[in-house]
Amino acid sequence: MSISVIRTIILYLLIVLAMRIMGKRQLGELQPTELVVTLLLSDLASVPMQDNGLPLLNGILPILVLVAMELLISGLMLKLPSLSRLISGSPVPIIKDGHVDKKAMQQLRITVDDLVESLRQQDIFDLQQVQYAIAETNGHISAFCYPRFQSATIGDVRGDTEDTGMPVVVISDGRLSDWGMTLCELKKTHVQKILRENHCRQEEVFLLTVTKTGDYFLLTHEQAKGDNA
Repeated sequence: MSISVIRTIILYLLIVLAMRIMGKRQLGELQPTELVVTLLLSDLASVPMQDNGLPLLNGILPILVLVAMELLISGLMLKLPSLSRLISGSPVPIIKDGHVDKKAMQQLRITVDDLVESLRQQDIFDLQQVQYAIAETNGHISAFCYPRFQSATIGDVRGDTEDTGMPVVVISDGRLSDWGMTLCELKKTHVQKILRENHCRQEEVFLLTVTKTGDYFLLTHEQAKGDNA
């Protein structure tokens, strides 16, 4: 009995350590590779827990290999956007300027009930309030309502309710987002103009979001370091 308890404690601590190494995203919405690893880890850990005749090392090694594979693939996805799109896909707009894209929903196999249920979970009960809805790579549907249906802010109380549109990621970690450019109908010349205005190159940009009216937010790698020194 004591051997089973000790083996269980060791495997439990190992799984906790593995989840910690793989990052906090495991605790939220999972990407495809993360979901696969999480499911496999639970199966691999259960076998040596139940079978005391199986050497503990035979259960630990596959877990370590999976963690190493996840870290390797995550690193490659960070460096190779094409690999990231191949494995995780790209965000897909299913509502744009209030118009539902039926074709996009069919391609993603999202039913009207799925869409409405996801909106209800975001406290949106009327489809007509939604200006943009995007199916994220983790399966979650993000919604952006028309300004008149958004929660009131100080700016709204003062009458500042201009429809500037949804901020869309155009540059992420130095890489240009094609789907973001398409969504906000932005040309590369406009992006280049923004970069010139801020005296920086594309590879120096950590994050650039732009709305359909041209308002933007730019954060460089230097600004994102967060050093207090």
